[in-house]
Amino acid sequence: MAAVLIAGDLDQETARLLERAGHSVHLLAEPSAQAVDELDVLVTTAALAPETFEAKVAGLAEVLQRYLPALERSAAPVVVNVSDADLLTRAAATVVTAQYARAFPHVRINAAEQDAATIARLAGIGPDGPNGGYFAPE
Repeated sequence: MAAVLIAGDLDQETARLLERAGHSVHLLAEPSAQAVDELDVLVTTAALAPETFEAKVAGLAEVLQRYLPALERSAAPVVVNVSDADLLTRAAATVVTAQYARAFPHVRINAAEQDAATIARLAGIGPDGPNGGYFAPE
């Protein structure tokens, strides 16, 4: 069982899928509002903010920086950066994901299109799972 934090607005289906998989899920609408001590999986929707490319990149980086200390205490830390099909959002998620995946190779950091099944699948990967990729629904 993993401690999962969904930071930002995301449909309830993702949380239900993660809970059915046995994870402890916490929803946090405002990512900067709370610190956590125990965290295995971070799902962030910061790239979905309706702003510029620069703001999307900065938002994702800010959320990752805030929760990296808790993630690094996990035996198998995972991050899923959620984007939608919008090219600007996908680009922001891809850039941040690639940079952080290189900087923190022991953390599985991937981007996913806004699809509950894809997000849940990536949230459940182990230490040998993909790192630095962008995943769309299958």
